[in-house]
Amino acid sequence: MIPVLRPPTSVVFSRVRQSRRMTRRNIAIETLPRLPIFEALSSHNPKNIAIVHSESGDKFTYCSLLSDTAKLKRKLLEMTKADDLQEQRMAFFVENGYNYVVSLLGIFAAGGMAVPLHPSHPPKELHYITKNSTPITILTTPNSKAHQVFPPGFDSPPILNFPEYPPDKPHDAPVPVDLSPALDPLRGALMIYTSGTTAAPKGVVLTHKNLTTQATTLVTAWEMGKDDHLLHVLPLHHVHGIINATLAPLFAGGTVEYLFPFTAQKVWSRFADTSRKPISLFMAVPTIYSRLINSYGTLPEPTRSAGKKNVSNLRLAVSGSAALPASTKQKWESLGGNLLERYGMTEIGMALSQRLPLTDRMANSVGWPLPGVEVRLASDGADIKEVGQEGEIQIRGNNVFREYWQKEEATKKEFTEDGWFKTGDVATRDERGAYYIKGRASVDIIKSGGEKISALEVERELLELPQVAEAAVVGLEDENWGQRVAAVLVLTLQGKNEEFGLVKMRAEMKKRVAEYKVPREIKVLEAIPRNQMGKVNKKELVKKVFAGDDP
Repeated sequence: MIPVLRPPTSVVFSRVRQSRRMTRRNIAIETLPRLPIFEALSSHNPKNIAIVHSESGDKFTYCSLLSDTAKLKRKLLEMTKADDLQEQRMAFFVENGYNYVVSLLGIFAAGGMAVPLHPSHPPKELHYITKNSTPITILTTPNSKAHQVFPPGFDSPPILNFPEYPPDKPHDAPVPVDLSPALDPLRGALMIYTSGTTAAPKGVVLTHKNLTTQATTLVTAWEMGKDDHLLHVLPLHHVHGIINATLAPLFAGGTVEYLFPFTAQKVWSRFADTSRKPISLFMAVPTIYSRLINSYGTLPEPTRSAGKKNVSNLRLAVSGSAALPASTKQKWESLGGNLLERYGMTEIGMALSQRLPLTDRMANSVGWPLPGVEVRLASDGADIKEVGQEGEIQIRGNNVFREYWQKEEATKKEFTEDGWFKTGDVATRDERGAYYIKGRASVDIIKSGGEKISALEVERELLELPQVAEAAVVGLEDENWGQRVAAVLVLTLQGKNEEFGLVKMRAEMKKRVAEYKVPREIKVLEAIPRNQMGKVNKKELVKKVFAGDDP
């Protein structure tokens, strides 16, 4: 283990100090190690735009990205007086945009393991992550709120400030990639914490090989290229925002435009802006698509017509991280778009995806295995081959994570004896081999009166009712039935006007699903609590909403 000199609570690098400081060791100046991501970045035209700040219009070239990443790498190594961080964790608390990407890549280049901290998360969650991951420092920008979340004297790692980079900085030549020595592809690169919807969040360690596989798989499957321009509206603490919507487009040589935090009005305005490069790629969670659809009618006419035209011209719009209601897909299609669904999770990146041809875009299906990803369905230790039979999705390949941080037994428990990762998600296959998710075995498969019920199926049917805006279906403990089906609903204006309740809901749902699947009770809320990826913690929802109910 290389000894680390911990910096003071706040260290600010000024340009004067940078120019005067000499490295203590023989560190290559303004070079980058041999990693697939840096080899890819250096192969692109250095004058092409890599990153755009949507609101300001500031642009950053691939040349700037490589140069600033190399400079940050040097600063990090100088700070630690090391040649290589050797997987030491380095947290970073940075807003979405160019500074975030430089921070992520700079930590990779220095040999550390990046631990993203989301600025909008409550302090309690951020403190949990830093306590669990034990980073050597928290990298941030001077104007961030990191100093409020981790105040001086607080029991947390020291904070390291670095200046925000101005756009379009000129560079004389592209930064060379140091091809010797190469970093071990099996080295830990990124630690992302699970969403905690079924258990306490765990640190998922992804290696450079994992990240390269996950990103390049999507580049191939979704045919990403240098002409793609992705509008990024996702939080950057999850594989959806980090790998799918950032690393993959950069591997392909495209442009990532960050618009965050998300508002429907800003997205529609960007779609409608004919003075800027049209958006070709868009990735979001179902709740974002719902908000875009619901706000469309409130837009001024010029924005509506221009925005709809750009939606119809999108090369690819992807939905993931939660189940996509068929009605949302249909409404998006009415605006001229077409959504592609995919399936993945923190531990594996993306594993399944619908294919690009519109004939392979089926409602409620997440498609087929992605290139290089092995997928099987299993039940009671046996592979399932039959069409329509339920089984757990299990995954094997270079996309699968290395370990849960400091949880050897928990890691071992999640793998079969022959090396397949057990996702805990239940699915079926149709005659074409396409997969259909039924839900998490732990919370979405409800066992009532001897019947197995997919909570996701019931949610999809509830969302088809004009009175229901949002729905979450759960199983409640029941002495007679084992579990009984219950639903938490958010009503539309029509539902509120009709005073839509249990009797009307049951009458409508009996027309759509078998009676044993129909919720026996409901709770109506103004909003269903969700995390930033649109997911619902159903265990917490049951505790908060149905606490005190008799079984």
